Amino acid sequence: MKASPLFLYKLIGRLPLPVLYGFASFCTFLFYYLIPYRKKVIQGNMKKSFPTLSDKELGKLTYRFYGYLTDQLVEFFKGVSISKEEMLDRFEIKNEDIVTDFIKKGIPVILVAGHQGNWEWAIHRLALSKNPHDVIYQKLNNPTFNEFTKQVRARFGHVVLLEKRESVLLTRERKDIPRVICLAADQAPQKPESAYWTTFLHQDTAFFTGMERFARDYQYPVVFAELIRKKRGKYTMTYELLANVPFDELAPGEIIERFARRLEKSINAYPEQYLWSHRRWKHTKPDKLSLKWS
Repeated sequence: MKASPLFLYKLIGRLPLPVLYGFASFCTFLFYYLIPYRKKVIQGNMKKSFPTLSDKELGKLTYRFYGYLTDQLVEFFKGVSISKEEMLDRFEIKNEDIVTDFIKKGIPVILVAGHQGNWEWAIHRLALSKNPHDVIYQKLNNPTFNEFTKQVRARFGHVVLLEKRESVLLTRERKDIPRVICLAADQAPQKPESAYWTTFLHQDTAFFTGMERFARDYQYPVVFAELIRKKRGKYTMTYELLANVPFDELAPGEIIERFARRLEKSINAYPEQYLWSHRRWKHTKPDKLSLKWS
């Protein structure tokens, strides 16, 4: 009888972390030397983002990134079986009082992050917080793996998972509930002509405007979350107030600009911990932009 993919995924997740990390180290070597997983995309992104890197430095950074990426992959699977106690020990939230103070006053908060650190373990850690969280996620193309991912993310409960395409309507229905709305805001927009453009890591870069529009429409403060790996299997998520209401004195695009600058600072400090395998700069800035804020 053939084992189902879900069974195999869960079986992998029940392996001890030392075994999973051993496999991750092997995959790091494999991806760098033998099967170059998206190596052209990764190094192309890195070269443009860090133009002063020598070839030797670029090679070292690429290898460290593969180490980070493979660790993140096995840690995701470990989400199947990791205990609450171990998660609390391995993942620390700093400055959480920033959002807690707003929630106590009945004010919802937008928590915005980039694709760095371990955002999958971050969801587990948020589920163990006393604050309620809505997590907006992008549906995966593979139905089986998408279902598995949802099960893993919801394992500890206490978080509401909102699929991106449904989030606008569902968020409107929940607009008066004091909660933390969590989203990653550094993906490449599908429509570059209506995106917000700025210089990010030495390149013309498009950003979704939804995060800022949402904050302005509902008058929710925006908090940046810096996700950093301190050592293997140990993470911190540090909160920093990015923009507070009212936004009347902030020019359109200023909240996105602040996010871009803060994320850029973090990437420069921890360059191997960003998702370089993603085709972040696949769009060229159009000659004519159709961005309208109202």
